[in-house]
Amino acid sequence: MEFKDLVKERRSCRSFEGEGVSEENLNAILDAGRWAPNPLNLQPWEFIVITDGETKRGIKGVAEEARKKVLDNSGPGWVDKYDMGFLEQAPVLIAVLYDPKKSGLGTFFGQEHGALQAASACIQNMMLCAADMGYGSLWFTWFEPQRLKELLNIPEGREIAGVIPIGRPSGQSKPPPRKDPRVYQNKYGDEGA
Repeated sequence: MEFKDLVKERRSCRSFEGEGVSEENLNAILDAGRWAPNPLNLQPWEFIVITDGETKRGIKGVAEEARKKVLDNSGPGWVDKYDMGFLEQAPVLIAVLYDPKKSGLGTFFGQEHGALQAASACIQNMMLCAADMGYGSLWFTWFEPQRLKELLNIPEGREIAGVIPIGRPSGQSKPPPRKDPRVYQNKYGDEGA
């Protein structure tokens, strides 16, 4: 598939078939992640590949706690209907971690997020690679970070950029609507000629 089509056809997937992800394909997805751009080539990411049912249930529990917290704090009502079952259903979950100390030279200028930005590019690469192989995925961030760190035994000094469920999608999602981008010429607010 051509890249421009892949970008438009990739969907966030919350329903998976039972088919697993081969080790070869999983390694290709992880490899795509490590080729993401990153400050000073510090490669701040690490991965936890989760296939164990008990650990996936634990992640689902952490996500359900986060949902309850949203509802208890007057969050949107639709949150109550959001089913977290896909976290157990997906054959593989990949937790993408990063080391904030590997943010590059931007830290000298108040740009503290280089490592998170690199981990985000890493996740995008992984999700596009998965889509190219016919897998569905989702960039999942609906969790209390400290609770997930405890569950996954993540050491101090590491943060979680997201958890990516990956597997064969059950059904095809419609493309979400996209707005035309706001584009300015040379300076913010200048729409040009």
